[in-house]
Amino acid sequence: MKSFLLVAALLAQAPLLNAAQSPAAQFLSLGFGARALGMGEAFTAVADDISCVYYNPAGLAAGAADRQLAFSHAWHVQDTAVSQAGLMRRPYAASLTYFSAGDLEGRDDNAAPTGNFTARDLAFGLSRGLTLGPLAAGVTGKVISQRIKSSGSTSFAADLGLLYRFEGTPYSLGAALLNFGTKVKFEEESFPLPLKLKVGAAAAFTSRLLLAVDGEFPDYGPAAARLGAEYRGVEGIALRFGYRTASSSQRDAILGRDFGDAVSGVDAMYGFFAGVGFEYSGFNLDYALLPYGDLGSAHRFSLGLKF
Repeated sequence: MKSFLLVAALLAQAPLLNAAQSPAAQFLSLGFGARALGMGEAFTAVADDISCVYYNPAGLAAGAADRQLAFSHAWHVQDTAVSQAGLMRRPYAASLTYFSAGDLEGRDDNAAPTGNFTARDLAFGLSRGLTLGPLAAGVTGKVISQRIKSSGSTSFAADLGLLYRFEGTPYSLGAALLNFGTKVKFEEESFPLPLKLKVGAAAAFTSRLLLAVDGEFPDYGPAAARLGAEYRGVEGIALRFGYRTASSSQRDAILGRDFGDAVSGVDAMYGFFAGVGFEYSGFNLDYALLPYGDLGSAHRFSLGLKF
């Protein structure tokens, strides 16, 4: 336990730079898999399935299923979409994320239309979990490729994670430093990756109820808390709920509202997550709903196989 707290403290002191500059590769912050998203992405101390390669790769050494294959697709707002795949054979895993922004309308310096163009992002990762006595650790190395119109960029990043499960108890602690790597360069400008530190705790009080909480500390914005719950009331069926805190300015920026606008009923739903999962004979199908107010909702589906 002492070693977990020591290394977590060292991660917390990692140089969180470029706070004033908006990061590139924001698709790396869209989550992985419908199960974790349905729980509000409070998954740092859960990390018990293929989603751990995104949230905390230490799960590959402590608690993840031995072998798992998963596919995920999300329809996001504004005609954007993200597709993901992961293959795990503990303690190793490989993952792929593809993001498409759809057709975008180009404009010149005088705001005159220049025709449509496309933008796409791709990330490929290899992960490894390690057991260090009672402490689990993990690392993911990622290659990130981005293309906007005729400009492209390739960058490299790593995710580092720790996980401590209290033997004989339902409790666990986790910490992860995500997207630590090189800058993204487009033409003459460079942008940082969306670096963030996450710490979390989880408790599986019974075989039916799992509760989790995460603290999220990005270097490009204010801190946030994430809360998640999973309830398996009927065998093979799981209900999930989650919540992410957001300041008024964050909510306005994400939802495209002007400062001081009244919050509509649908806008008030931003920050809430919900999901459902079905599992049978090693197969699992999961769905998550992410409301974005008047912009619409994002829908995430995942299909997995444990073998």
